[in-house]
Amino acid sequence: MMFLCSTVPAKMFFLRLNARKKMNKFIVVNLDGNIHCLRKKDIEKLLKINASVIEIKNEKISFNIFKKADAIIFTKTKITKEIIDNLERCRIIVRCGTGLDNIDVEAATEKKIMVSRVVEFCTEEVSNHAFMLILACSRKLKKFSKFVYKDLSTEDFGYIGGIKEETLGLVGFGKIARALAGKAKSFGMEVIGYDPFIDIDVFNKFGVKKVSLNTVLKASDYVSLHCPLTQQTYHLIGEKELKTMKKTAYLINTSRGSLIDESALIKALKKNYIAGAGLDVFEKEPPSRKNPLLHMENVICTAHYAYYSNRSIDVLKDTVVNEIIRALKGKIPLNLYNTEVLKDPSFQK
Repeated sequence: MMFLCSTVPAKMFFLRLNARKKMNKFIVVNLDGNIHCLRKKDIEKLLKINASVIEIKNEKISFNIFKKADAIIFTKTKITKEIIDNLERCRIIVRCGTGLDNIDVEAATEKKIMVSRVVEFCTEEVSNHAFMLILACSRKLKKFSKFVYKDLSTEDFGYIGGIKEETLGLVGFGKIARALAGKAKSFGMEVIGYDPFIDIDVFNKFGVKKVSLNTVLKASDYVSLHCPLTQQTYHLIGEKELKTMKKTAYLINTSRGSLIDESALIKALKKNYIAGAGLDVFEKEPPSRKNPLLHMENVICTAHYAYYSNRSIDVLKDTVVNEIIRALKGKIPLNLYNTEVLKDPSFQK
């Protein structure tokens, strides 16, 4: 029912693949099985529509696999135009996650391939994680936790805010930012936000004041990033923006690493433009062991796992499999991103 490239020699793999093709109508390829391996119930659910599954784990991918794929699942693999051009029968590509910054959506649309994702599965997890980073930064957790293990003591705490009546500034105001706003307000924080695509009435509904990006940077004690990575948001936070922030402020990022110019952030921290940062994401992942951010006592780092809980992963995989089943049955995926494909006459047929 399931082939793993890492355990099957290439020649035998394709012999078995061809045999499987005769038995099943569809072939689903999971390019990142080492990250999100499908569960037994997912395999069984796909088999009910005559779809077999190939999971790729930690090996070079052959373009021959793409030619036979009816559906593609990916997480971290970069889906380039070259890959898409090799898809001969693929109906849908589904990201096992929310962001689509690692797929050439335009190329997929030109090829009349539907692109989908998991719109909502970790709102609570990521907003919890962001607030955890806010608290950890506020309490200087990394610095002072060492004192217990090294039997040190100090009265020189430096500036530590009290959270209550401090200001949280949100850059981006989607579902995660809105959930974070509610949690911050329950701790007595003032919350302001910037998002040019969200109407002021939505901000008002959540008790958040809509302001400019410049105001968020100037007025906030904690700036938390919650926008997608696009050409427009790449390095949204650079040296100029970091210099605009308060010297006592912290920068929080649970979205995408490249929203921040990492070299500018390192410089800002060394020169004390800001007080510190809480980061779950980096420009390069996993980050180099030599990355200075990992070794600064005023930077809390976690390994891009803000999205994770047993509940969120179940929702994630359920959604991915359901989207594939809808597409292979000739239905429109619920989270279809490139809706332009629906206008194509060949799709209507």
